[in-house]
Amino acid sequence: MRTVIGADGVRHPVSAEVEEFLAGLDDLSVRELVLVLASYSPEAMRALQLLATPDNTHVETELVRMVDAAISGVDLDYGDPFSYDEDDDDGITAVDEVLDELERHLDQGAHPIVGQVLEHLLARIGDLGQSSDNAGALVGVAERACELYARAVEGHPDPTALARWILGFRMEYGWPSLTLATVAHALDDPAWVAYRDRVAALAGNAPAGDPYRDEVAAMLLELADHDGDTDAAVTLLSCGPTPYYGEIVGRLQAAGQTALALHWLDRAVAAHAVGHPWQALHTTVSAPVATRAYLDAGRPDAALAVARDQFAVDLSETAYRLLCAVADESGDLAEQRTWAIEEATSRAGAGGHHLIWLHLSDGNLTDAWAAADAHGAGQAWRELVDASEDDYPLRAARLCLAQAEAQLTTPNSKQYPSIVALLVRARSLYDKAGHNEEAVSHLIRLREAYRRRPALMAELNRAHLP
Repeated sequence: MRTVIGADGVRHPVSAEVEEFLAGLDDLSVRELVLVLASYSPEAMRALQLLATPDNTHVETELVRMVDAAISGVDLDYGDPFSYDEDDDDGITAVDEVLDELERHLDQGAHPIVGQVLEHLLARIGDLGQSSDNAGALVGVAERACELYARAVEGHPDPTALARWILGFRMEYGWPSLTLATVAHALDDPAWVAYRDRVAALAGNAPAGDPYRDEVAAMLLELADHDGDTDAAVTLLSCGPTPYYGEIVGRLQAAGQTALALHWLDRAVAAHAVGHPWQALHTTVSAPVATRAYLDAGRPDAALAVARDQFAVDLSETAYRLLCAVADESGDLAEQRTWAIEEATSRAGAGGHHLIWLHLSDGNLTDAWAAADAHGAGQAWRELVDASEDDYPLRAARLCLAQAEAQLTTPNSKQYPSIVALLVRARSLYDKAGHNEEAVSHLIRLREAYRRRPALMAELNRAHLP
């Protein structure tokens, strides 16, 4: 089924009546209709011109002018830095709209013109990045421009010139990140020779730099990865002050160099460079990756040591699940689970939330409530309520009520809807437990205590609470 993009930016199906109307037009009528429709929209006219002459320089000039106008309207220092008003406009939406049009032209096949316009746009974004401390706001449009450029250079008429432009852009700007992968598919043999020769010349005989801080070193790493030269990649990733353990181990594992990967993993463990997956940036090995590697290598003690260290850092449910999974595979689940619960219990003085989360992870509501009674529910109160609706509705109701009362200590009308929603839930749980009178008694008491807060009274009335 044919579709068209509506004013809302959404594709809508073409009706059968329109299809029938178009099928009945002769060639002259179709040409006249196309010209009429194109006259309604500058973009439609540009699309028509590009279809007719893909190298139309007049259209390129228009698109470059649009890019310049959009970039000139970007204000990275607008308004109050602590304001989140939706009406604040940093001008980036206008750049996105230009990218929307360029993408639509790409969809029609206008690669050369769009590629040249994108080069201009990327340079303008690069200028903004060098002149503003707030350029992080441009990350979204920068990444999108790079993705479109990768499409636009396919079938480039002069791949060697493309290689030279990419290298020149990277040495001048460094960001947006036009990596080798962006253009590799568009390079022919002479272009590859030119690219490699230029990178080698830029590198010279000096020691390689940090590939995440030095653009030439980054180019060398990209070439090593492209060539499948794992040894060269590891050398580049390990020559800085801090080896990039996560990157090194990942590449060695992918290359099937298991023994060497374990060697680097041991070094990472010794350097305390193993962490949770969300911490596992370039320098850190993900704890699940590390434990899996040790288990596969027949080193369960090393895997358990990593998992225990991770759990001891933050007592998180994520670390607990990893520890239990490793222990289960090692045949040591009961002992490690006992150790983890004892560790969390010994450190529950500041609040029982970690301990509660662990018990809930095990499906142990009884011990979760025991931890709440002994140390307070803390940040785990909501999860404890959610888990207790069926088995402990009265305790869950009282915990909801206690949380609502704690939040009412300080007047804040913006929080009243969520507080009253909590009271509504508490009443529902009281009803489920067969303690409706206790719920009504507490709600009446709250009305009396806060009767001088009209916004709260109005919210209670809207919820039809006593």
